[in-house]
Formats: sequence, structure tokens, C-alpha cells
Amino acid sequence: MTPTATAERTTADLLLEWDRRRPRSQQTMFGMSELGACRRRAGYRLAGTVPTNSGGSLQAVMGTGIHEAAASALRDLQADGLIPADALIEHEVAFAGILGHLDMYIEPDLTDIKTTSDRWLRKLKVQGPPASHLWQTHGYAAALIAEGRKVKRIIVDYLARDTGEQWRWTGRFDPQHVRDALNWVDEVRATPLDDLARDHQPDSAWCQHCPFRDLCWEGALIGRDPRSVLFVEDPDAAAWARKLADARTRKSQAEADEKEAKGALDALRPNTAGVEVVAVPGFDKALKYTVSFPERLDSTQVRKDYAAAGRPVPTRKSAKGEVKLELVDAGPEVFIPGGEA
Repeated sequence: MTPTATAERTTADLLLEWDRRRPRSQQTMFGMSELGACRRRAGYRLAGTVPTNSGGSLQAVMGTGIHEAAASALRDLQADGLIPADALIEHEVAFAGILGHLDMYIEPDLTDIKTTSDRWLRKLKVQGPPASHLWQTHGYAAALIAEGRKVKRIIVDYLARDTGEQWRWTGRFDPQHVRDALNWVDEVRATPLDDLARDHQPDSAWCQHCPFRDLCWEGALIGRDPRSVLFVEDPDAAAWARKLADARTRKSQAEADEKEAKGALDALRPNTAGVEVVAVPGFDKALKYTVSFPERLDSTQVRKDYAAAGRPVPTRKSAKGEVKLELVDAGPEVFIPGGEA
């Protein structure tokens, strides 16, 4: 690369380059952080498939920086005698042939640091850690127990990158999570690569930054949605159309049920402004009522103002065409793919 090209690299480019050069980023073995995440990606890892994409994301780089800062602080505290000398910090472990790197272990507690977005953090507070996080941390714990160490509590410290908000989940070690994780790996190993499910959508952050993205969605029709490869693999148009119809019916009913339940529970709302949390006897979650008065763009008035000034409302054409798909009655003039209209 020329000096000019190097100088034109943005901060984002440099951060991603730094991340790509880290030994952890160059690890090709299947790791504990991939347990329960995506079966297709796990299959590629376990098969030793060569990545087709560089992978990595700025969000992941920020998470790595936070991990390294926390580890540095822990080592300083350890050197000062403020945490035990035998505490494990950024420690490599292995269980059932799966490699992992735990953040901190001070007997009998294992602590893992997770960075996330504020939106996802709100979901975690309601639903708790996903199976992938539980399997990963319990994999670390199983490795430590196999070494003869004691693990009683597992702590997951969540930190929102965009707001700095923290939330801590604490639970007892449960060997069932380890069994579930290993069964998941066994199922992935036993399934042909081409038959493994793609557990994330191609426009999701997970897929966008996956090292196997191009390979995974290879075969899609040019100029069409990457998911068109699903039809290439299973060209049953009627089955896909029925799936679409069924999904829309369920979505419509779910939205109606949500509106009905939300309306009924408004009877319990104690506030007319601000935030209030209400306990629900017999239900394991509370109701959090947030009443706000957001200001939104008055598009009608904007159009009137532009019209009064004799100017067209500024718009921008989308670079990517929007596709609307409706289910309509099939008449004699309907196009038949591969046949005659």
C-alpha cells in the first residue's frame, strides 16, 4: 500500500486494522464465545473452513478496548495486593476441546464482561442473558472445575457502550448449561454444512461482520435479496408463500393481542408523566410505565410552508429499490416463473 493510501485511512480503518492484527482475531479454532450463536458459522469453524471476509466491527473493537482497560486495572489492583495474587485475569481455558478466554476469576466467583447497546441492555434486563452467554460463561466454569477449582457464582457485567449504563446478572453454576452447549456442538458436528441453519439475517450486525458471510449466502440471485439463496436451495414457491401468509397472520394477531393487553393494563398505570414501576402479583416481571411527550416533525405544516414559499419539499431517492410483496388473488394474467403468462 502506498504512503498516500495509508495516510487516507480513517480512524475507523485504523481501529479495524488493529483488531485484525490481534492474535485473538486471527484465531481460527472454534471458541466458547461462539457457543449457541450461529450454527452455520460454528459449522465452518469446526470444519476448518478458510474465512471469506475480514470480519470484525467497530462495536467489537470498542468492546475489546473496554476489556483491555478492565484487565489492565485488575492487574494493577493485583500488583497492589488489593485482589488475591492467585486471581485469574484474561486467562485461557479449554473444555471438551473448546478454547476460551475468561475475564476474571476470584475463587469462587467467575466474572465475564459484556459490552452492548442501550437498546439491547434494556432487553437483557427483562429477559436475562441469552443462552449463548450462559453457555460461554458456564464453559469457562466447567474448564476451571476440571482443573480442580471451585466455581459457585457466575457474574456477567453488562455495559452499554452508548450510554455507560451498567447491569449485573448473577447466577449459580448450573451444569445443565454445559450439557446443553455440548449437545448443541454435537448436533452441529453431525449436520452437513449445507444443511446447517443460518441463525441470523444477512442484514443483521452479526452477519454483516461474520468472517464467513460471503460463503454463507453464496448462491443468491444477482440483484436480489441474499435470502433468495433459500429459494435456490428449496424452490418450493407454494411453501414459501404459505410461510409468508402464516407469518403475516400471526404478526397481525400478535399485534392485536399486544394492543389489547397494553390497553387493559393501562388501568394499573399510576402516572401521567415520568416513569413508574408497578409490581404484578403472580407474574415474574414488573410493569414499567414511561409517559413522555415527544416532539415530532409536523410534515403537514412543513409541506404547507414549502408550498407557501413556492419551493418543492426536498426529498432524496433511495439508492436501493424498495420491494413491496402482497398476497393477492391469482387471476389468468398472473406471471408464472419459468412458464407463460
